[in-house]
Amino acid sequence: MITTLTLNAAIDKVHEVNSLMVGQTNRVLQKSQQGGGKGVNVARVIVALGGEVTIGGFVGGLNGSKITELLQDENLQTEFIQIEEENRICLTIINQQTKEMTELLEVGPTIQEHEWQKMLNWVVKQAEHATYFVLSGSLPKGVQKKAYATIIHLLKEKGIRVALDTSGDALRQGVKALPFIIKPNEDEIAQLIGKSVLTQEDLVQAGIKLQKLGIEHVCFSLGEQGALFVNSLGIYKVNAPQIHVENTVGSGDAFLGGLIYKLSLGADHTEAYKWAVACGSANAENKEIAKVQREAVERLLDEIQITKI
Repeated sequence: MITTLTLNAAIDKVHEVNSLMVGQTNRVLQKSQQGGGKGVNVARVIVALGGEVTIGGFVGGLNGSKITELLQDENLQTEFIQIEEENRICLTIINQQTKEMTELLEVGPTIQEHEWQKMLNWVVKQAEHATYFVLSGSLPKGVQKKAYATIIHLLKEKGIRVALDTSGDALRQGVKALPFIIKPNEDEIAQLIGKSVLTQEDLVQAGIKLQKLGIEHVCFSLGEQGALFVNSLGIYKVNAPQIHVENTVGSGDAFLGGLIYKLSLGADHTEAYKWAVACGSANAENKEIAKVQREAVERLLDEIQITKI
């Protein structure tokens, strides 16, 4: 069983406009909404591929009720901790003419100490039957920067393989706990190692250093350039297939979903890496967030090559 945790869940809304004009009235041509947050997106992709997932996180207020309702409508399994404050809304505005995306992300609720303790108790209980645990996204207010590190330590004591996908202080603290997988993008790894401009060699050296600390899979998602992976057996470059990009929001989550899904089935790491890139690309082909189809992923796999460098 795979469990994903989204501490800062949201309602994800996508609005399409003909041309976004700042400071003027903009007419929305199309709109959609779904329960969201990075861990939710990861779970959505795993289920689409045929896996089983439990989604955990915090929900509160009318937005929290709506998140739960939307996910239940998708037949996704949730076990949320109820909180006092309201969940956030994340709005993506797509310019149909330029395909540019503008994101407006609310901060979200402040978590109380007793709510956080309920979450830790839930994590321990969930560890009784989980094999992989995915920790994704930003930390809500009221939660310490070492929150993910605390959870990683708890889960590793139970023999659970943990994937971490976050940024900033949450990533720096989480890395110290040595999760099984990390998946920073270029901006996140730049923050982590203190460099504003990164070459492939910078990524390789950072990946080797992190892997030698004890992180089994260091995965760098590079958008249209594919991805770079480092593990104890070597360094691998995976190309991205040629696609028509509609919406890249959630592609990193789809990437992680494909990776975890295949690893949880016992697949070879090279196969899992290819599935990660295929899922990220399949997401980018769709306007909706993390709504990939297995058939689309399998089609893209034929265009993906992996090279040991």
